[in-house]
Amino acid sequence: MHLGFSLTPFGHHPAAWRNAGTPGHLGFDSLLCQIAKAEEAGFDFVLLSDRLGARPVDDLSPIATPFEPTTLVAALATKARRIGFLAAAATSQHEPYNLARRFASLDQISGGRTGWVALPASGDFERDQEYLRLVGALWDSWEDDAFIYDKQQGRFFEPSKMHVLNHRGKHFTVRGPLNVNRSPQGKPVIAQFLSGGSKTLAAHSAEIVLLQDRTLESANDTAADFVRVLEATGRQRQDVRILANIVPIIAETSEAAHAASDALRFGEAERASQPLSASRLVGTPAEIADTLQRWFETGNLDGFTILLPTLGTADLFLAEVAPELQRRSLTGKIKAGSTLREYLGLPRPAHPNAVERAS
Repeated sequence: MHLGFSLTPFGHHPAAWRNAGTPGHLGFDSLLCQIAKAEEAGFDFVLLSDRLGARPVDDLSPIATPFEPTTLVAALATKARRIGFLAAAATSQHEPYNLARRFASLDQISGGRTGWVALPASGDFERDQEYLRLVGALWDSWEDDAFIYDKQQGRFFEPSKMHVLNHRGKHFTVRGPLNVNRSPQGKPVIAQFLSGGSKTLAAHSAEIVLLQDRTLESANDTAADFVRVLEATGRQRQDVRILANIVPIIAETSEAAHAASDALRFGEAERASQPLSASRLVGTPAEIADTLQRWFETGNLDGFTILLPTLGTADLFLAEVAPELQRRSLTGKIKAGSTLREYLGLPRPAHPNAVERAS
């Protein structure tokens, strides 16, 4: 079972800051403290969704982290050295070369533990598909062994293993190459939130798919439908990890958990302001673990992205639910490998030219 931790200063409930919020919760050290706990609890990655690319108009959301996501990841990755990071960025807000360079740099800084949550904000499938393919091609600017550091011959790199893209498409013209060498994990992982309009794009490009269904039954159906679209594109189920967004409401008794859930209900205005949707689970730590295990073992899901409504709930999940999942051998503190791809069991993509020479 794969687990992601969605990072917010106070919790995902818009009123969480009223009960436990202090200015210190907006600072780097407080966010790092949350991530250190998630890392210790065996989470695979931290999600920084950044309001799904929506620009603030006249408010500062208490749900979003008060930092630009990739800048925050660069700092966090030097402190939290085992957990992965997914940072969101919209295709309509960044030039492809600059975005490719930024995430390639993050992957070097983190030792191969980052991924890009691609937000296809344009609504233009052809443009977004060209954008994603272009970014992926820029990440192949250098082969793994291109930098030879031959001091005797004065050769810093092997010219035949540098690849100038010279891309001229309908929407973008980019020469390349990147001035960042190849990622420790081949390429950063590409993730997408699944919606009706982005399903086909995700089927072509995404390696992590994040579901926002309001119930686990619906999430399971959405996952099954996505797998059919995925296979129609020629990709296989093992090419992608499908995770459902979950909001757990936890207490020591079922009655107390349902009372807490009633207190944390969203009003319509609050619901409209939420950047993410999720399935709500209510119960004791053991009941939450039971439900996650059942849906993991019998459904179409590879895991869950946990959206904690309050910092208190976060502490309960990390202290009680996460250890219970470890006791059931569903998750573990010790990760296989050291890159995000290895954590998720995704293959390291070989460089296209290296594959061609080997064939």
